[in-house]
Amino acid sequence: MFRSLFVRLMVTYFVIILSALLTLGILLSSFFQDYIMDTRKEELLREGKAISQYIELYSLGLIDSLTLRYQYQVIDRFLGATIWVTNERGYIWSSHNSSQLDEVDWENHKLTVDEFVQVLEGNTITRIGRFGESFAVPVLTVGMPLIINNKIQGTVFLHSPIQGINRTLRDTYESIWRSAILSSILSMLLLYIISRRFSRPLTEMNIISREIATGNFKRRVKVKTKDEVGQLAMNFNAMADALEQLELMRRSFVANVSHELKSPLTSMRGYIQGVLDNTIPPEDQNKYLKIALDETERMNRLINELLDLSRIQTGQFSMEMKTVDINETIRRVLIAREDRINERGMDVEVDFEKDVCLVEGDPDRLQQVIINLLDNAIKFNREGGLISIKTWTHKDNVFVKIADQGPGIPKEEIAHIWEPFYQIDKSRSGKGGTGLGLSIVKKIIEGHGQNIWLNSEVGKGSAFIFSLKAVRKQ
Repeated sequence: MFRSLFVRLMVTYFVIILSALLTLGILLSSFFQDYIMDTRKEELLREGKAISQYIELYSLGLIDSLTLRYQYQVIDRFLGATIWVTNERGYIWSSHNSSQLDEVDWENHKLTVDEFVQVLEGNTITRIGRFGESFAVPVLTVGMPLIINNKIQGTVFLHSPIQGINRTLRDTYESIWRSAILSSILSMLLLYIISRRFSRPLTEMNIISREIATGNFKRRVKVKTKDEVGQLAMNFNAMADALEQLELMRRSFVANVSHELKSPLTSMRGYIQGVLDNTIPPEDQNKYLKIALDETERMNRLINELLDLSRIQTGQFSMEMKTVDINETIRRVLIAREDRINERGMDVEVDFEKDVCLVEGDPDRLQQVIINLLDNAIKFNREGGLISIKTWTHKDNVFVKIADQGPGIPKEEIAHIWEPFYQIDKSRSGKGGTGLGLSIVKKIIEGHGQNIWLNSEVGKGSAFIFSLKAVRKQ
């Protein structure tokens, strides 16, 4: 049950909110209890002082007993309080029974409780209880000295039943907990919406990732937010796009490699079989054996590229740094490719800033870079086109440029040409390949701590430019 992120979020958030509401409810209940009790005490104290003043007026003959009784009734209606007025010896000589307490004739009763003594000594007290079992229910009692002519001549006690206060508190508690329950229900609804919205993209990613594992790369996560979860969903979609593209390239690569291997193997088998069974005349056997040899070399190059790519991906592509004359490397590669260039009637324009241009690099790897880029220039150049090769120095770097006058590469495909297995649409280029050469070239240049760029315009050709660290002559 709790394996679901949605359920865990719901339970976690609900427990946190419920704990907060319970804590708030308890604190508010305690606060209101103290507040109401303190308020009632202040009211009893205030009315007790007022009674003392009226009794002083009564004792001086300024008001009659009816007026005094009326004041008792006003206080009773306001506070529901029983009023006792005692003399110095503790006898109650004036009283008023609350309508909320037992009807008892308190007059001439003598008080023996300790509280009476404390009040007679000039103290004002507040107590909660039955006041020495005088009442059947708990009451809030306030006692104060009765002062007449600046002399303590008795006491005044006011008793207010707790049940009235408790009823007020109970109503307050009901309001608090009713609000807490309503808040909990609303919180559950909000939590459901928020948790579902938060967990839905994660759930989708979980489902889609399983589909991707089975080979379905079509589905994507719906992105509705820009927060961390939304960014994760966007990155997941980007990863799915990359995996789909990689899968397409892998399939294309398998098809291309199969074709690249099958074609020369078929040709070689046919030529060798023709030589063995004398189907090919003796005077032509050397010619066809040479063709078979060329096919083995082409297969060997393909296998070497695959091995290089494997070493790159496993981090075993080592570099042996030396001082290299990059101009001389270009010259050697041009000489080796002279026949191919002449076969297609191409011209080569070489522009070296100086005869010797020393760089820091791996000689074999740099030669591999030049071979790949020059082979691409020959392969994709137009018939009779121009191949331009240029080297120059800028600050601490040497730059090498190899350009052709081929069909060019569309802008939307330039970013992908460095990816393994990627091939430009053959319908535009008219040429095939494995799609490994440029990926290997880029890794080699990056292995030297340098960069490679492509400037290309459709219909005007392409120019590859890469940098190398320059070595100053001693």
